[in-house]
Amino acid sequence: MIQSCRILLVFTVLFVFGFNTNAQQKPPSKVDDVFFDYVSKTLELKPSDAAQIRPLVKKYLDERKKVYGRFSDPLEREQEILNIKINARKEMAAIIGLQKANAFFSSEQNFRRKVREELKERDKERKKN
Repeated sequence: MIQSCRILLVFTVLFVFGFNTNAQQKPPSKVDDVFFDYVSKTLELKPSDAAQIRPLVKKYLDERKKVYGRFSDPLEREQEILNIKINARKEMAAIIGLQKANAFFSSEQNFRRKVREELKERDKERKKN
């Protein structure tokens, strides 16, 4: 009886701690998923290339987001973003070639512009109603 209570206690503790660790992890961003789909279509990536490049894009986006919290000086922040882009381009070029790796950053700018435009339109609509 005591041994079965100990086993139950161990499983309960493992469940609770396992649940807490999963709760603390960030869920994947829907915007990042939409961005990746947009880039994949824009660059006309093969499914195998898209699967290989997806972790690199996620890493690039994560590193880029971290920069804003680390640097208060705008020039240092831009320099760090440039370093991240250069490293990401090297990694991507090994998979999709240099031309598409360079085009990735143009696609990123276009995507960001479209998101800004969409947000402005939504804000106008919200103000109308």
